Amino acid sequence: MKKLKYILSILILFLLAGCEEDLTLDIPAGEEKLVVEGHIEQGLPPVVMLTRSVPVFTATSPDALEDAFVHNAQVVVTNGGQSYVLKEIASPGFSESLKEAIALQFGLPPALLNGNGQFPFYVYSTDELVGEIGESYGLRISHEGRVLTSTTTIPNLNPIDSLWLMPHPDPAEDSLKILYYRYVDPDTLGNSVRYFTKRNQEPFYPGLFSSVFNDELVNGGTIVFPLDRGEPRGQKEVNQELYSYFGKGDTIIVRWAAIDLAHFRFWNTLEGEQNSNGSPIGSPNTTRSNIKGGLGIWGGYGVSYHRIVVD
Repeated sequence: MKKLKYILSILILFLLAGCEEDLTLDIPAGEEKLVVEGHIEQGLPPVVMLTRSVPVFTATSPDALEDAFVHNAQVVVTNGGQSYVLKEIASPGFSESLKEAIALQFGLPPALLNGNGQFPFYVYSTDELVGEIGESYGLRISHEGRVLTSTTTIPNLNPIDSLWLMPHPDPAEDSLKILYYRYVDPDTLGNSVRYFTKRNQEPFYPGLFSSVFNDELVNGGTIVFPLDRGEPRGQKEVNQELYSYFGKGDTIIVRWAAIDLAHFRFWNTLEGEQNSNGSPIGSPNTTRSNIKGGLGIWGGYGVSYHRIVVD
C-alpha cells in the first residue's frame, strides 16, 4: 500500500533544506495534517511548535519553511483546574527562559534563536505557567475548525546513580573515552527515560539511534551500560571512528529526563522508523503519536543533570 511519509519536525526539514535531488515520482499529496512538537519540564514554560505536515518530496526553501508554521491557532494548556492561553511568539520576542526551553528540547544553539533572520522560528508559550514534578497537563489546539487534544505528565525524577569513563578498546586511541552509567530502576513498572548529552559548548543532543529507555524488561533492577554521545537530529552520516566517544578535556553533561509511557512510545517508534530507513511507499508509519486529531507529541520531562570531565 502506498503512503506518503511526513516529516514530524520542522527542524529536521530545515536540516534537509540544503539537499537537492531531482525526483520524478508522482505521489499524491495526501491530506494535510497539523503537527505538534510540544513539551513542558519542571521550572520552565510550556513550548508548543505547530506546523503543517510537509510531504518528503516537497521542494524546500526558506519561504516554504516559514509557511509550514501554523499561525493564529488557539492553544490552551490546563493544569489543576486552571487554563493558560499560550501566545504565538516569533524568535525576536523570545525571553531568556523561553530560549532555554527551546534550545534544550530541540538541540539548538541559542544564537539561532536570537531572531537575526537566519531561520524563522515561531512557538506558542506563556510565562504564566512553569512545569512542576508530578503534575498533569492537558493540551487543546483549535485552528480553522480542527481540534487537537492531548495530555501528559511530568514524572518524578529517576536520576542516574553514577557516571564514569572507560578507555577506548584500541590502545592507539587512548585519547578517546567511553561514557558508562549506572541506573537503579524503581520497583514500579512503567518508568521511562529520555536522555541527551552536552559536550563542552555544544547544545544538548539526544542519542542518535535511540534516546529512550523503558523498564519493561528490567523493572526494579540495576542497569550498567555505555551511554552513546548525543548527535544533532537529522544527521545523515556518522563518523564510525568517533561516534559515541568523548575526548580528553571534554566536559560532559547528561540530561536525564523521566517521561511517561505515551511519551516513551512516541520517541521509541519514531526512532525505530528512522533507523529502519523505511521507504516512503513502503508499509504505513507506525509512529505512536499521543495527539488526538493530529500528529506529533505533547510530552512532559522530569529532568536531572549529571556532570563529568574527561581528564
